[in-house]
Amino acid sequence: MAERTVTDILESLARIEANLKTIAANSADHETRLRELESKSGKRFEAILSAAVGAVIVGVIGYVIGKLL
Repeated sequence: MAERTVTDILESLARIEANLKTIAANSADHETRLRELESKSGKRFEAILSAAVGAVIVGVIGYVIGKLL
């Protein structure tokens, strides 16, 4: 009886260990994906900001040229 209980416990521990390894691998993958998403939104903001600054500069240059001519 005691041997069977120990065997059952060891089998359960082996399954738990396998599940933990799977969870750890998935966690690393999710961490990588999350980092990519975080950097992507920052890149979009930088692109929008660059476009806005460029539009303002072009507008100022157009205004100055319009006043000169």
